[in-house]
Amino acid sequence: MRSVFLLLLMGSLAAQEPLQQLSPRPLKSSHAVELPVPSFGAYGPAQCDGNLAIYYHLATGLPTHTDLLRFSQSGSESTLYRLPEEFAKSTDFVDFSVTPVGDVNALVEDQNDHAIIFAFDSEGKASSHAQLELPEHVAGRHIAAYPSGTILYSGVYTNDAAAELAGKAYAGLFQPSGKLLKRLDRLRDKTKVDEQESSRFPEGGATLGRDGNVYLLTAERVLVISPDGAIQKEITFTKPSPQFSAVRVQYSDGWLAITFAKPERPAVVTRYLVLNASDGAPVGLYEPTEDTGNDNVCFSRHDGFLFTTFEHGRVKLITAPLR
Repeated sequence: MRSVFLLLLMGSLAAQEPLQQLSPRPLKSSHAVELPVPSFGAYGPAQCDGNLAIYYHLATGLPTHTDLLRFSQSGSESTLYRLPEEFAKSTDFVDFSVTPVGDVNALVEDQNDHAIIFAFDSEGKASSHAQLELPEHVAGRHIAAYPSGTILYSGVYTNDAAAELAGKAYAGLFQPSGKLLKRLDRLRDKTKVDEQESSRFPEGGATLGRDGNVYLLTAERVLVISPDGAIQKEITFTKPSPQFSAVRVQYSDGWLAITFAKPERPAVVTRYLVLNASDGAPVGLYEPTEDTGNDNVCFSRHDGFLFTTFEHGRVKLITAPLR
């Protein structure tokens, strides 16, 4: 038994050791195209679907407003997603998710801190909404939607919760109706949300892979969660340095891209770690350059990263291959 443990430990160390020796590879533009899309303001990271349409949380006022913009890779088509008027001013935006086929869901919280999920149709209209059956004193962080419509919700117990829960993570699977299907207590035991350093970026993220699993990012690992809520795998990783926060996860054809960020002046420092999702082995560590900017909107195992910048008052797409 001891020898098996040592083999597992050595395998884990072997997967992580190369990262500590890696220097980040600068990403260089291999192709750039200007789109017929006027420049705009946005909050948080963009997302993309399997057709490389890009989705942003628009800066139309306060970051609490829920206005989402989609435009196609060519820029010739766009969709605006908005809440019904009776919810638009009485709720605060938390997160949104986009599936590979382009299904859009948004998580908001009302004035009583109730979490509400909105699903949108292809025209940008809310097709349904539901309040999630959550315990008290949980604040939302991230969502991801399975093809069935089931929602994976992750959040954190606030300081108003019991002392043994405050600051710990909460996660669960919910039906489109908002009914709790399964509570992922195992995650709560494994994940402690660190709120001590206010200067750090919040850790975590979630995305749905084309394999049908949700990849839930925490500060130290990625959990692979099946549609029935089983944690199929835990992929550990090493940060470039302890000062970085793990702020985003992207999936493409069996590879993961984890975005690390730390606040510095004059600009945020960003790194991208690409891993093999099957065994956690690092493929490479990358850094954006002046060529690319740091607005990474899509990741592809075959094409690399897709960035957006603004030039001449228009959106510019920049492709940066991994090699």
